[in-house]
Amino acid sequence: MSLKKILITFILFFSVLGLSSPAFAAETKTKVSLSETFKEVDARIQAALDAIPAGDAKAVAGLIKAANEKAAELSANYKFEFERDKVMGKLRKAREAANKSDLPTADQELKGAKEGFENLKKFQ
Repeated sequence: MSLKKILITFILFFSVLGLSSPAFAAETKTKVSLSETFKEVDARIQAALDAIPAGDAKAVAGLIKAANEKAAELSANYKFEFERDKVMGKLRKAREAANKSDLPTADQELKGAKEGFENLKKFQ
């Protein structure tokens, strides 16, 4: 290879690195404290629990989905995320039960998820 080709290769390489720098990356979601997120997740789970006596399975499933999406924002460390994923599995089971109109099972899984999120606070 000639010196000219090597020089062009290096120039292209560094120009691509410059364009893919974090300076051009889109800004991510704003950081919210874990305690605020825990409160929001707890409030959404409680809203789903309160909606169960009404018997509207679609509304309950929607509330569970909202709680699950908010819970996905929780992040601290590897152990925390491992335990969070286990608790989110309970929310997933509750949503599946609500979609099948099995509200007693959904109620039971939601209570387990609420307890699991309360226990999650010790892993922060």
